Amino acid sequence: MDLNAYLPYFKSMIDRKIGWTISNPEDGIVRVGYPLYDKPMLEFTRKFRASAEYDPHYRKTLKANRIKPRVDEATIAQVLKSDDVSLIGAMISLIVDWEEVEEGTWAQALQSGELYRLTKRLAELTSQRPQLEK
Repeated sequence: MDLNAYLPYFKSMIDRKIGWTISNPEDGIVRVGYPLYDKPMLEFTRKFRASAEYDPHYRKTLKANRIKPRVDEATIAQVLKSDDVSLIGAMISLIVDWEEVEEGTWAQALQSGELYRLTKRLAELTSQRPQLEK
């Protein structure tokens, strides 16, 4: 997966507002629905899940490194200090999957720049790995 291809998009989304669906049913109660993600974000998550960097066992990977699997600023800062490709991949995997548990996770990660910083770090580290000969 070409992680560098998504960096300009992720950088442009820092501090940018992301719309949400809103329903206003007949009972007069306004309900917030779900975030309206654009094509690059949806494409990234689909491709990341199919990539070698995706870790379906991200909880185990994070816990093995004494990191609680949660999406917050302190946890992401701790992960970004690492040179461990699998650890950074596990954190991005958590963010990608956590949207199903807590809607708005991707929006928060985009707006805060966390997804940009993690993806940039993973791209830097994976570009330094020796390529396997074919």
